Amino acid sequence: MSEPPSESARLQTLEAQARLNEAADETLELALRDRLALDATLRSMLPLLAAHTGAAAVWLRTYDEELRMRDFRYGPEITGDMEDVWRATSDGNRVQRQQGELFLVGQPLDVAGEIFGAASLVFTEAIDPRRCGLAADLLNTWCEELDNYLASIARARRKAQTMRALSEALRAPVLEEGITKALEVLREAVPYDDLLLALRHHSDRAGTSLHYKIVQNGALTHDSSRPDMEVDDFIRGHAGRLIQGESRALVERFGLERSREEVLISGLQNAHVIGRLCVTSKSGEFNTYDRDILERFADYLRQRVVDFNREWHTLRLTFPAPVARRLLDDADYAERHLSPRVEEVAILFADISGFTRISEQVLKEPRRIGELIDGWSRRVVEIVWETGGCFDKMVGDCIIGLWGPPFHEMSAEEACWGAAAAAHRIRALTAEYNTGAILPELKGLQPPIGVATGLGYARLCVGRFGPNEDFTGFSSGMNNVARLQGVANCDEILCSEAFVSALGEKEGTRFGPELQAEVKNVAEPLRYRKLERGPE
Repeated sequence: MSEPPSESARLQTLEAQARLNEAADETLELALRDRLALDATLRSMLPLLAAHTGAAAVWLRTYDEELRMRDFRYGPEITGDMEDVWRATSDGNRVQRQQGELFLVGQPLDVAGEIFGAASLVFTEAIDPRRCGLAADLLNTWCEELDNYLASIARARRKAQTMRALSEALRAPVLEEGITKALEVLREAVPYDDLLLALRHHSDRAGTSLHYKIVQNGALTHDSSRPDMEVDDFIRGHAGRLIQGESRALVERFGLERSREEVLISGLQNAHVIGRLCVTSKSGEFNTYDRDILERFADYLRQRVVDFNREWHTLRLTFPAPVARRLLDDADYAERHLSPRVEEVAILFADISGFTRISEQVLKEPRRIGELIDGWSRRVVEIVWETGGCFDKMVGDCIIGLWGPPFHEMSAEEACWGAAAAAHRIRALTAEYNTGAILPELKGLQPPIGVATGLGYARLCVGRFGPNEDFTGFSSGMNNVARLQGVANCDEILCSEAFVSALGEKEGTRFGPELQAEVKNVAEPLRYRKLERGPE
């Protein structure tokens, strides 16, 4: 049994530790100042340890900036097996042993209670117990200095890995899937307890674009992609006001009154609040590291929602909200549903009758003409959507609608029924302008304002076309519907032969006799019938 060290020996050990501590501290400060990589830092730290201990070589195994386990060595090539040191220290033990012709003094690296590697001094000759004890104490001092440095590398690297994983998750084509994956990544990095996330397009007052996730006690309990109808109405009723910061009912309902909140804002000059994230910590408060992760997560999510909202806005120019939402829930929606394809489609052309006369003789002022077109066209497009159609385009004062795209799940009869219903409702809408309630100048106008409509059913090449990827259709059949609309008088609804055949003599519908019209650039006359009575 060895004798305890004398007071003089103990003081010498403390002085040696203080010198090494000061030298190591200075070396690491310079490394941090100069932003040196781990390799460059250890090129100074390893010989420093050898010089203070008299070791022939120093061996270190630890994680680098990529969190890969690597070996670092200083001194002459050592033929001994360092794996024994690694195995002996991996469970937290220290090592002092003779190994062949070498004598090893090793210990684990402990970073915040986690084994982060091992270090060993290599002596090429036997050393006495006192020198061995001093070497072990100096190695421990050096390791403690290095532990803090390695901890900062580990934190930075783990944060970078978390950020990369969050970014990768949110790149998922379907927003719901991306958010779910990102929340799983977030939970691995930040020990949150409860979470509420609500997002929507800033212009969507109806909440059709709303996405929400609610986590309670670490488990996802409410999800807009799989709504629980008992609480879905409540969530949708309050989510919009929560996002805008106007109501706390939602956080109170789910016990998140003391949560940390991140507000998601899009735009700089015209800032819009598009989402809100509320999170509670298991420990009551989030530390600096966790707060930074949450802030970065909110920033990545904001960008993903901005991208989603851009897609949403583009689709909403053509399709009603439920269709846009269904498209965006499909990762391959652009290829599967919007790329050009040949399909049978019901077509509507609706044009204000006598628009030129009304503009030049009645409304006159450009602003009032703009009010007529803007108000009328907005409501007409809504009617197209409400009857199952999509908005193709507006040419002058003529609205073009299509029934069938983008999913092409309607039968011919269903598509034509929707187009016929829209034609009747557009005619009724246009008649309202004659009361003067919308534009006083049109009250009592003679002849009254009306709409001329052409309906057809034809094969189109329909989808996104051109540099702007406009959703539209092309075919001679569609051109003939445009010509048919040109033949129609005020408030007439003229239907092509194919449309009449597809709709059939349904109860509640009545067509007039077959008529013909010769038009430019068409060899055969257009054959059509007037829709005298149809779905209202």
